[in-house]
Amino acid sequence: MQKPDPSGPSDLITLSSSTASVSLYLFGAHITSYTVNGQERLWMSSLAVLDGTKPIRGGVPIAFPQFADEGDLKLHGFARESLWSVGSLEPTKAVLTLAPNTASKDMWDNEFELVYTVELQDSGSLLLNMRVKNTSESSAFSFTACFHTYFLFQETNTVELSGGLGGKTYIDKCDGRKKKEQGDGPIVIPAEATRSGRDAGKEGYVDRIYTNSGQSFVFARSGVELYNVTQSPSWPDTTLYNPWLGDKQGPVIGPDFDDDGYKKMICLEPTISKENAVVLNRGEVWEGSQTIEVGDF
Repeated sequence: MQKPDPSGPSDLITLSSSTASVSLYLFGAHITSYTVNGQERLWMSSLAVLDGTKPIRGGVPIAFPQFADEGDLKLHGFARESLWSVGSLEPTKAVLTLAPNTASKDMWDNEFELVYTVELQDSGSLLLNMRVKNTSESSAFSFTACFHTYFLFQETNTVELSGGLGGKTYIDKCDGRKKKEQGDGPIVIPAEATRSGRDAGKEGYVDRIYTNSGQSFVFARSGVELYNVTQSPSWPDTTLYNPWLGDKQGPVIGPDFDDDGYKKMICLEPTISKENAVVLNRGEVWEGSQTIEVGDF
């Protein structure tokens, strides 16, 4: 179940059931593969760095205690670059933990405990759950976070996303963080990238934080479900990302991102944005999950 990966940044854990498998590194508690019936369902950049010198591009990174650049800390915080410990390990379930260390204290001097559970369920679906506890004797802290999940597609041109984003307010990071309203129809990435780019007067992409979003989402093509995704209500927001032609292009702004990666991936991320930052007093706990069920590919 656990084995070293000579090319990777840390030990690699592999979970397996009769229909599915998951691989994750202790470095960042980073999931790099999720297969169902032999088909990979997470996008990984072919340029991803796996030597531990930088975060891994693709799969499922964890952002904590800061989501994106929404604060004074390093982009996405330290969890995705920390070496996690194994709390327990079963054939289909891994529990990893992270406590304060020198790097975390240099960036964010708070007492905490993270518990991250990755579990393959009987149906082959994947459950991700993170528990945050304030272990301080006296001090409160606030945090933001996300599971930066990269879903893999044969092509993204005709993929439709419906569910918990329809009719919601979003922050358009392509267009100067302006607040806008999403229509009620399915979201199709090329059309949305074009719309944001037109508004911003530049090549478009989709990078949106939907605040106070719903919890259930479906990716489909021609009426056929590809993924059914749910997030617990404790994640108040959802981020949608695809660089299209306006972001992550070239070696300067996308050194670890394939230039044609936009054709194969869409990020749908359960999020705590700065607008809904969580405050934990001493001894308090926050817990949030994401469940991924796969359909056709």
